[in-house]
Amino acid sequence: MKRTRLFTLLLALTAALALAQPEFSGSFQTGFGLRTQDLALALDRTRFDLGVRYDLADAAFTGELRFAYDALTRTPEFTLGEAYATLFLPSVDLSAGREVVAWGRLDLLSPLDVLNPRDLSRPLDQAKLPVGMVHATAYPDAEGRYQLEAVWIPLFTPSKPPAGAWAPPQTLPPGVTQVRVEEPPAELSSGTFGLRATASLDVLEGLDLGGQVVYGYFPFPSPQGVEPVDPAQPAGPFRLVLGYDRRTLVGADFALAFSIPDVAEGLVLRGEAAYALTADAAGADPNVQNPYAEGGLALEYAWSGGPTTVLVYDLRWAKADAPAADVWTQTLGLMARYEYDERLTLQGAWLHTISDGSGLVRPGLEYAFADGVTGRLSAAFFYGADATRFGVWGNNGELRTELEYSF
Repeated sequence: MKRTRLFTLLLALTAALALAQPEFSGSFQTGFGLRTQDLALALDRTRFDLGVRYDLADAAFTGELRFAYDALTRTPEFTLGEAYATLFLPSVDLSAGREVVAWGRLDLLSPLDVLNPRDLSRPLDQAKLPVGMVHATAYPDAEGRYQLEAVWIPLFTPSKPPAGAWAPPQTLPPGVTQVRVEEPPAELSSGTFGLRATASLDVLEGLDLGGQVVYGYFPFPSPQGVEPVDPAQPAGPFRLVLGYDRRTLVGADFALAFSIPDVAEGLVLRGEAAYALTADAAGADPNVQNPYAEGGLALEYAWSGGPTTVLVYDLRWAKADAPAADVWTQTLGLMARYEYDERLTLQGAWLHTISDGSGLVRPGLEYAFADGVTGRLSAAFFYGADATRFGVWGNNGELRTELEYSF
């Protein structure tokens, strides 16, 4: 009986989608970049995105396809982006499929936005990867001031680490000649679960609060030990085993809109804080990742007749393996965006790690040639010692131009 009902529901949904009028959107983008150190070709890429959306009375379907070609590596790529269906039930929205869900309040250095893996193969172009999930949002009150969210991601998908010229140098321990990465098994017990609650209150000019818990994995693998390459030769050579450790991330966030009379109006202060619990709270096991805590603040202000600026501060603590000292990392950031006129927009970002003196400067501009046609010029400059957070990419500075047509 249940199978018959499910088949009937799927048949009805398929028929409704066939009768609905789809809305198509997309973009065609080409990009060209040079490395600042020697003007060598660093980027030569073309990308075509196509999206479709069906809207029904109580349901919707969204799908995205992407075709990209990297002329540097002569590699074509055809991928399915977000593709999910949503049911709009009384007081509940329920979606299932490949989706990207953002939690938290900060756009830069967000410790709470951990649901989706990321593609960091080119860190300057980092993007979230859609994954299969079930996502429910409940609205307990008619005004929508309160929300409850639940996410279940059945299967694990790893993030993509920096690759090619962006890959950091790696040194294997003595006697180790190979590396094996062991991912969680493809079963439901390897899933990720998340719960989030938010509230909007009438405090000053508006206060939004949020709290969440996510039971998932660290985004990148860590050493789990060594094993003989050949079990028949226990004396070596050896292979380093990397694996993904579980973490339970508990966090809270807020966004407060306020003004300072006769000084500044329309200020917005945002903040996030998170603590990650692991199986090695004391840092006693070198083969298990340790707990960490991270918090960030961002102050946004739109200057009268000028740019919109966002000042960011981030503090991170990571428990070190005993007997080493714990690691503290402080980061400052500044983002600015100025709409000079209807066509020209200037923007820039700066990140500086106080702990090691390294950083990134990224200026840029956008120009709208016509409706849907946008050109971009940007640059990226890294500074700092070779082994520092941003200095490791000191030879990857970039000058880039892009042209995009959207419809």
